[in-house]
Amino acid sequence: MTRAAAWLSWFAGLLLLWLLLVGTIQDVEVVAGLCAAAIGATAAEVVRSQGLLGFRLERRWLRLVWRPLRRVVPDFFVVLAALFRPPRGRFVRIEFPTGGRRAVDAGRRAFAVLGPSLAPNRLVVDVDPESGEALVHDLVSSWAPPELL
Repeated sequence: MTRAAAWLSWFAGLLLLWLLLVGTIQDVEVVAGLCAAAIGATAAEVVRSQGLLGFRLERRWLRLVWRPLRRVVPDFFVVLAALFRPPRGRFVRIEFPTGGRRAVDAGRRAFAVLGPSLAPNRLVVDVDPESGEALVHDLVSSWAPPELL
């Protein structure tokens, strides 16, 4: 992929994300989105051109994303209840074989951090390739599932 095509892909994706998040197409928001998308696309292309964006996702992993997504609504109410009765959150180490240094292994680690963090009760803090464990913070630990994905 050429640099111009990569930059335009980042620009289009970031602009679309901006417009989805602000929820309006007023002139001021569109101009702000154009500026933000240009800055983000330039930063992403600089990182990509230096070889620091080396990861690859596999389509079969997308089948696993429904697990944290189905917990979003129930976890919302768990976190809402925690406002009235503050829980004692805890850090938990969960076994997660991280793989090696290949691009697909880096993508798997990124997916393991982002996927479970979609639900509001759980946040993946770190994935340690040396120990093969993930450090996870659960706000209400009795509600959190024992597996990472």
